Amino acid sequence: MPLNEILFQYHNLIFKIDIFCKRLEKLYKEHLVCKPGCSLCCEVERTVCSIEANIIEQQLLTLSPEKIKRLKRLHKDDDETCPMLLRKRCVIYPVRPIICRTHGLPILYREAERSFVDYCRLNFTKLPAGHEFEDDHILDMNSFNVELIEIDKSFIENVEGKSWRPGSRRSLKNILFNIKPKQK
Repeated sequence: MPLNEILFQYHNLIFKIDIFCKRLEKLYKEHLVCKPGCSLCCEVERTVCSIEANIIEQQLLTLSPEKIKRLKRLHKDDDETCPMLLRKRCVIYPVRPIICRTHGLPILYREAERSFVDYCRLNFTKLPAGHEFEDDHILDMNSFNVELIEIDKSFIENVEGKSWRPGSRRSLKNILFNIKPKQK
């Protein structure tokens, strides 16, 4: 499958996720404190799948060499903050990974034999203790993640020419530090 078809599938997935997230953001607007400059959810080193890594690399190449140097200097010894942050703002926001697009919203997680809903603790502070979200007001990432895995598998096998392996992800910090900015 050619790269343009794989990218189309990925962007279609992003479109579906963004529509669902916008619906939840509208529904929960009085409970969400997320806004530009809030980066609490970014205080962790993230990993991304190969298709997302490729898109992020392309976005980083649009930044000035000075900005890339500044990011590298800022995050050289920092393993606790997302390396894509500069002054508490995401430098790759238009192409941010799926995990970053869904932060703060009520998300259904399934682990082993249990499932639970989680969200940013800064949000939903006015809800009563023990509040249960309605099923259609929760972002169930399972089907989206299955689709992302299929797209990533196709990208790795058809574009990178490698065998896909479960759990093969790339660190955002490694992506940043391996990028070679274009010189003017």
